[in-house]
This record gives sequence, structure tokens and C-alpha cells, in this order.
Amino acid sequence: MLGKLLKYELKSTARTFIPLYIAILLVSIVNGFSLSAEMFKIQGLSTMLLVGLFIALLVINIVVIVQRFKKNLLEDEGYLMFTLPVSPKMLVLSKYIVSVIWTILSGLVAMLVFMLVAFISSNGDIKILEVFNTLTQAMRDYNIWSVFLSMLILILCGYSTFIFTIYTSLSLGQLPIFNKHRIAASLVSFFVINSIISTIQNKLAMYINTSVEMINIDGVLQTTSNNGLFANIALQLVILVCLFIGTSYILENKLNLE
Repeated sequence: MLGKLLKYELKSTARTFIPLYIAILLVSIVNGFSLSAEMFKIQGLSTMLLVGLFIALLVINIVVIVQRFKKNLLEDEGYLMFTLPVSPKMLVLSKYIVSVIWTILSGLVAMLVFMLVAFISSNGDIKILEVFNTLTQAMRDYNIWSVFLSMLILILCGYSTFIFTIYTSLSLGQLPIFNKHRIAASLVSFFVINSIISTIQNKLAMYINTSVEMINIDGVLQTTSNNGLFANIALQLVILVCLFIGTSYILENKLNLE
């Protein structure tokens, strides 16, 4: 059933993201050719448009996270969604997974844009594969793959915490006690949850060695802080589980649709 939920959610949100991705890629191509031909007026306009599209992508990503959860689960559509033979946990999980998928795709599109602009503007002189191979070889030579992967995992966990903070805040705003002030209650809940998370993270930093060891290797400054990274990842996972359980519990036992 989770697969069907994901398929439905992806299909619904693709209508928003795919056209935006296509527009960003087209503008990046124009930007690359204008740089190559030294058409600076067109290059300036295309750069401004490209920046605007990336800002729009960031805003739309957040709006979709809020809108899809609120509209599908907490408003009129919720009457239909909660009649499906699936638990509230699966409904929440499907929303979260699709949000992460679009975020990862957005990151990949951003990387592709930079590569396109660099390749086109240099008339093919910049070999993307060679640059990629050089970077990966450097990471192997200095043995920083573990730090790099840990950083990616921490970023993913942090973003996931952000998503679930939104979900929990919206769910708390739907409690019967807040019937007349749902939006205000959701906003206050968001800031309170963030404050609690920040306090916990600060307390953790006091008891765990998070010092950064600076090692100079052949003139390259490598930063390692594995202990701090692993501790923060573990903390984010615990917070994620708590937020997920809290959101699911409210939807399952305290559901109060608009």
C-alpha cells in the first residue's frame, strides 16, 4: 500500500516540480551559451532569472511540504485519506519520503546546472568526468570519505527533522483545544519544538567531545570531527523517531479535521 501512496503523491507533486526543473535547465543552457559568446546583457538577465528560479524552487519545496500534509490529511481530503486501508503512520511516511525525493532531485538538478554552465561556457574545455574523477581520487587519497558520507547523512537527518517538525506543528495545531486559533497554534508549536531541539543539541555539545582536529596534509587542510558527527546523527535520529511517533499518535487518536 505504501507503494501506491508514493505513486499517487509523486504524480500529484510532479506537476509542480517537473516544469520548474525543465525551466531551470533551459535557462542554464542559455546562460552557458551567453557566457561562451560573451553576450553579457543576455548573460546578466539569464543569471538573474536562474537565481530567481532557484529561489522559487526552494520556496515551492517548503510550500509543498506544508500544503500536501495539511490539505491531504488535516482538511476535507482527510475524510477520504483516513478511510483508506492504511495506518496514519504510512500516510505520514509517504508524505515524508516524497518530500525527500524531490529535495534530492532538486539538489541533483542544481549540480547538473552548474556542470552545464561550466561545460557550455568553456566550449567543452572543462571535462566534467575528469573533474569528478579528480575530486573522488582526492577524497580517497586523504581518506575523508567517511567524514563526507557522515556529513551527507547529518544533512539528510537535519532536513528530515525540519520536515517532521512541520508535520508535528501542523498536527498540534489541529487539536480541539486550538479550534479557533489553528494557524497561530501551529506557528507557536513550530518555534517551541525548534527551541527544544536547539536546547537539547546545545546540552549534547557540552558533554560530548565536539572539538575539531585540524590536520595539515600536503598543504590541504582536512577537518575531522567524527565523534561530533556521529553523536549529532544519533541525536537527530532519536528526535526524528519522537516527532514521527508524536505526529502519528495525534492523527490516529486526536484527529480533528477542518
